Amino acid sequence: MNKSNILFKATSLLLVVLALLSVKGIQAQSNNVVTIKQPTGDVQVKKNPKRVVVLDLGSLETCYELGIPVVGVLANVKQFMPEYGDATKYTVAGNVPKANIATVAQLKPDLIITSNRQRAQHDSLAMIAPTLLFGTETENFWSTFEANVRSIASIFEKEKLAGEKLAALRKKKDLVKAKAKADPKKTVVAMHINGRFNPSGPNSRFGFAYDVLDLKPAYTPEPAPERESAPQQGEQTQRQRVQAPSLESINPDYLFVFDRATGIKGEMPVWTDLLNDDVKKTKAYKNNKVFLLPGSIWYLSGSGLLSVNKKITDIGEKLYGIKF
Repeated sequence: MNKSNILFKATSLLLVVLALLSVKGIQAQSNNVVTIKQPTGDVQVKKNPKRVVVLDLGSLETCYELGIPVVGVLANVKQFMPEYGDATKYTVAGNVPKANIATVAQLKPDLIITSNRQRAQHDSLAMIAPTLLFGTETENFWSTFEANVRSIASIFEKEKLAGEKLAALRKKKDLVKAKAKADPKKTVVAMHINGRFNPSGPNSRFGFAYDVLDLKPAYTPEPAPERESAPQQGEQTQRQRVQAPSLESINPDYLFVFDRATGIKGEMPVWTDLLNDDVKKTKAYKNNKVFLLPGSIWYLSGSGLLSVNKKITDIGEKLYGIKF
């Protein structure tokens, strides 16, 4: 074999080796990145980021349950999840409606998780680090909730643990649904705000009891009528405000109430402060079927592993005496 053939074969072998190494490098890089589908398009996130800022309470619950460390949280979390109240470990990076962009930048995060409440700041946050927004759909709560949990788990390679926790929640949910299916009585979930109650119906922000647990609604709001003429200054621009009916007129068999103000503070209200005449005239009150729910779960958060578990447990135990 002449020298030119030897040189040619050696060069060819070297090129093959380099090509294989290159492919392996590309595969390793690909295996280290996860693609998360978002409303604005796919976002590429490196797996197992070390510095995570979480500006969404539901996502923070999920991180806690999956053992995912974070460095930045919301101010409101101290009342809701005291585990994150240690200022030496966790930096406050904003509050529920608004992130502190400067503080987030100072934390030098590898990943930022936000909610719909900070949607207007998404582009500014995305300039600092990959930014994900996890929300739930009122008409499709459970599937979007599960998708959010699985997305977070995939970033941190916690898929197995997430699957186990979701399976446990589905089992609890199905126990309550079975009881609700056989129960003809009707329910209202109402938020207390400034001395009055706002009842909720199916496919709404507070429709979990009906949409997920299949409790029969005593109240379904009528769609607000469209305006036929242009609104005058100071009037609502698209839809007329519709006054919600009183609890007395709805007269539910079961009544679940939560207080907005104490929910924000992370406290339970004084029970007797909520028992106004509107409540006392219902069948639910007369039959001792009025139940108090934590506002921090039902108003402030509500879409993470902890709060979904709490919602199912509260209704199952209070209404049907289920021992989970």
